[in-house]
Amino acid sequence: MMICGLSASGWSICVTGGRTDLYWGNVTMKSMLWLATCALLLTLWNSGNAAQAKDFFIQSGDRVVFYGDSITEQRYYPVAVQTFIRTRFPNLHVRFVDSGVGGDRVTGGWAGGINLRLKRDVFPFKPNVVTIMLGMNDASYRPLNEHIFMIYKNGYRHIIQSLQAHLPGVKIVLIAPSPWDNYAQRKGYPINPHHRPGSYNDVLIRYSNFVKKLAAKNHLLCVDFNTALVQTIAAAIKINPHLATRIIPGQCHPGATGQMVMARTLLRAWGAPATVAAVDINAADKSVAKTTNTTVGHLSISPTRIFWTELDQSLPYPMMTLHASWPQFPPMAAGWTGPLQNMQAVNPLAAMVLKEVHAYRVLDSEPLRVDGLAAGHYQLRINHQQVGTFSASQLAKGINLARYDTPSPGL
Repeated sequence: MMICGLSASGWSICVTGGRTDLYWGNVTMKSMLWLATCALLLTLWNSGNAAQAKDFFIQSGDRVVFYGDSITEQRYYPVAVQTFIRTRFPNLHVRFVDSGVGGDRVTGGWAGGINLRLKRDVFPFKPNVVTIMLGMNDASYRPLNEHIFMIYKNGYRHIIQSLQAHLPGVKIVLIAPSPWDNYAQRKGYPINPHHRPGSYNDVLIRYSNFVKKLAAKNHLLCVDFNTALVQTIAAAIKINPHLATRIIPGQCHPGATGQMVMARTLLRAWGAPATVAAVDINAADKSVAKTTNTTVGHLSISPTRIFWTELDQSLPYPMMTLHASWPQFPPMAAGWTGPLQNMQAVNPLAAMVLKEVHAYRVLDSEPLRVDGLAAGHYQLRINHQQVGTFSASQLAKGINLARYDTPSPGL
């Protein structure tokens, strides 16, 4: 629960409470467990935000497997998706498994052929939701080769058929492979360029188009990571060409910020709701005009102070700090012999990209609106912590609390 109050240049809005005592900074596995504890407490306090959850693709009891190559194995977009679901729907009981393996293709890879991979890394978890992203390695980092392309087509069909045969009723989500960055970085083919025109991502787009057609033919959901990231990179180049190169460092593996765009794209395709919680107070009428996904109580309005308690049913989505302490690849028991590149979620890059893709508007909206205030500037406090100073007109229009440093584990 939060306790809230307001004051202006002499007045004050204070927001205080128990829900937000835990501050969540850099995400580690320990803090992920912290978040789970916080989500459990919310489950005990609230009946659940069923109105938002009922139209979401993921439902309570689901078991989700993310299947793919090293880009999935990085765990950035899977953890970003999982964190959204844990914070937005703390009452949903969902299990997540990351079965990505570096170098994999539709035929498998160093960890085993495709039949072994599915038998060992998918079927035992009995998922009823499986996402598949493959293609970066399948196209062999060279100009389009029709024979190689046919192997990809047949192999992808085999994966779908195997999943449906072993997991009746499974919901399969096909993901168009993320791009090779020929936009902010050097254009060409990483292997056997033969001075051919075009770029490797042109080949991946051909593969993506096949994935879309395959999904349509099998009545499956398809999510296009390639287009989403290419559009983001194009927009970033206009703002800061140097930062744009860090969205997909090394051209192949998207960093934490790039994969946040991927997570945003997948969540939106799944019907993720934007609203964390919303409060609309009318100071003139001394009333709560409207609430969404929260309960407001103890409203008290005096000439010098507005005070209320607030019990939200969700937590804000910690986009800016979600992967700040993670290297490019987490340590792997299998023995990653390459360099552990330090591709952290750097704030300037994250701030630029998240603003460009309207991430807060579409995934992390926690509006507070206070109308009917006298002209002036007001101080907002939450749990005795100052959040900021806002004009009466700003408060009347509404501020998004998810964008501010508040005593909440989601920020």
